[in-house]
Amino acid sequence: MARDGKIERVDYFRQWVASGFVRKWIIVGIFIGIVAGLGSLALYYAIQFGTEYILTAITGFSPPNTFLEGQGPAYSLGNYRYWLIPVATTVGGLASGIIVYRFAPEAEGHGTDAAIEAFHAKKGIIRKRIPPVKLIASAITIGSGGSAGREGPVAQIAAGFGSFMADIFGLDERDRRIAVAAGIGAGIGSIFMAPFGGALLSTEILYRRDFEVEALVPSIIASATGYGIFGYFFSYKPLFSIQQTTVSFGHPQSLAIYSVIGIVTGLLGILYVITFYGVRNQFAKMKRVPPYFRPAIGGLLVGLIAMLFPQVLGLSYGWIQLLFYGGTSQFSEFGLMPIWILLALIFVKIIATSFSIGSGGSGGVYAPGIVIGGFLGAVMWLIFHPLVPYLSIADMVIVGMVAFVGGVSKAPISIIIMGTEMTGGYALFLPLMLATVISYFVSGTKYSIYRAQVLDRAHSPAHKQEYERPLMDDIKISEAMNASVTAMDGGTTVDDALKLMEQLKTKGAVILNSMNEISSYTTRAEIEKNKGDITRRLRDIAIRPVQTILPDQTAHDAFNVLTSEKIEFLVVVDKKGNHEQAVGVIGLQEIARAYNEKIRSLPKPQTL
Repeated sequence: MARDGKIERVDYFRQWVASGFVRKWIIVGIFIGIVAGLGSLALYYAIQFGTEYILTAITGFSPPNTFLEGQGPAYSLGNYRYWLIPVATTVGGLASGIIVYRFAPEAEGHGTDAAIEAFHAKKGIIRKRIPPVKLIASAITIGSGGSAGREGPVAQIAAGFGSFMADIFGLDERDRRIAVAAGIGAGIGSIFMAPFGGALLSTEILYRRDFEVEALVPSIIASATGYGIFGYFFSYKPLFSIQQTTVSFGHPQSLAIYSVIGIVTGLLGILYVITFYGVRNQFAKMKRVPPYFRPAIGGLLVGLIAMLFPQVLGLSYGWIQLLFYGGTSQFSEFGLMPIWILLALIFVKIIATSFSIGSGGSGGVYAPGIVIGGFLGAVMWLIFHPLVPYLSIADMVIVGMVAFVGGVSKAPISIIIMGTEMTGGYALFLPLMLATVISYFVSGTKYSIYRAQVLDRAHSPAHKQEYERPLMDDIKISEAMNASVTAMDGGTTVDDALKLMEQLKTKGAVILNSMNEISSYTTRAEIEKNKGDITRRLRDIAIRPVQTILPDQTAHDAFNVLTSEKIEFLVVVDKKGNHEQAVGVIGLQEIARAYNEKIRSLPKPQTL
C-alpha cells in the first residue's frame, strides 16, 4: 500500500507539472539547463583529457587555447613529432568510429543536425544512450586532433535529456519537441558562454527562414541555467578575450569593406557546404569499408594535412585568440602564421573538417565555421589595412567569424547575438548586422551546413496539422454564425421591430417579403439609428443584396463569398423542403472570432 501511495504521489506531481505552462517550463527548463551545464563541463574536460593523453602524448604537440582557458598572448609551436600526427588522428578516428557504430550510430557526424532532425522528423524522440556515446566519441575525435567543434555534441546531449524529461513528466509530442529545442539552445549557450544567443538560436536554427517562437521562453530558462553552471568555473568571462580598445565602430565608410566581407563569407559558405557534403557522400559510397573504420580514414587524411598545417587540429580556437592580440608581425615573430598560411588555412580547415566529420567522426561544424570565418577576417584585414588603417584586426576577425557562421547556419540573428557575447564586441553591432545579413542572402537558403533544417514551419512535420489544410475548412457555419436574429415582415415599423428584438433579445432582423421569402437583412444598430421615425419601415433600411449559406458549409466558403461579392453579411438558412428558415447570420467578425477560437484549441489547454 505504501508503495502504491508513493506511485500515486509521483503521478500526481508529474500531472501537476505537465498541466501548467509556467511551472512546467520552469521545472523542465531548469533540469535541462543543469544537464546542459554539467554536460558542457564534462565534454570540456573530456576533450582536455583526450588532447593531453592522445594528441600531445603521441606527438608532443600542444595547440594554443583561448585566454579563458589559460593561454597567454605569447605562443610558440616548439618542437614536436609532426610525423606522428597521422597516428594520433587515425587512432582517435578508429576509436570514435567503433564506439559510435557499436552503441549508437545516430551519434555520428555533427550532433546539432541530429537534434534538429529529431525535432522535425522523429517527434522529438532521442534515444537515451545517445548523449553519453556522443560525449565520449566527440572527446576522442577532437582530443586526438580531429577538426570538429564541441557545440554539436553538447547540443545533442542536452537535447537528448530534453527528450528524456518529456518521458519523465509525460509531456505530449508538441512539448517534447520544445524540450529538445530548449536542449539545443542550452547546450550551445553554455559551451559558448552565450546564454541569450544560445536561447535565440534554438528557435532559429530549426528553420532556414522561420522561428520556433514557442521554444523561446523554455530555452531562455534552460540556457541561463546551463550558463550559470558552466560559467561559474570560468568566472563568466567571454569565450575569447579581446583588447577592448581595439574593437570599435566610428567610420561609416568602413561599412563598404564590411559589405565585401559579407559577400566573400557568403560565397565561402557555399564552398564549405558543397565540400563538406561532397566528402560525406564519398565516404558513404565506401560500401566495402566498415562504417566504424571510415572515421579512421578521415583521421588519417586530417593527420597528413596537419603535418604541414597543425593549425587545423582540434578546435583551433587558440589560433583565433592569438589573432585578437596581434597582426602578422607578431605571428612572424613567433614563427606561426605568415600571410600565405592564413590564406591557405581558410581552405585547409574546410577540407580537414569535412574529413573529420564527413567520414563519420563525432563533433560539431559550428566551431570550425568560427575558425574559418576568423581566418578570412584576418586575410581581409591584411588586404584592406593599408587603405583603412583605423580598422583593427580584431574588428575584422569578429565580423568574419559571425558573418560566415551566420550565413552558413541560416541563423543570422542569433549568431550576431552569440558573436557579441563570445567576444564582448558589442561596439560592432552595425557591421555585424550588415555583413551577416549579406552573407545569409549570398549563400541562399539552399546552402546550409545543417541539412535537417526545413524552410519554414509550413514544411515541418511538427506543424503539419496547422498547414496541411486551411483551419477555416474545419469550422462549420453553424459553429461560427450569430444565431441572434429575428425574421420580420418588411413592412414592420422600426419602433415595432425594436420592441420585438428587445423581447427576444436578438441583434439582427432578417426581412421577409410578401411571399414570406428572405429579401434582405438589417442590424439592430441600424434600426436604433431610425428609432422614433414612424414612417420608417424595415424595408427602407435593409442591407441589400442578401445572399444565403447553409449551416453545414464551412467558414472558408463564407469568407470566399463575402470577399468576392464585397458584402457585409450572409444569412444562414436551414432548408426544409422548399422552405428556407433563417437561423443566423455570418460576417467577417464572426469568422474571425471562430478562427481565433480554433487556433487557441490546437494546443492542449494550459493553466498557471
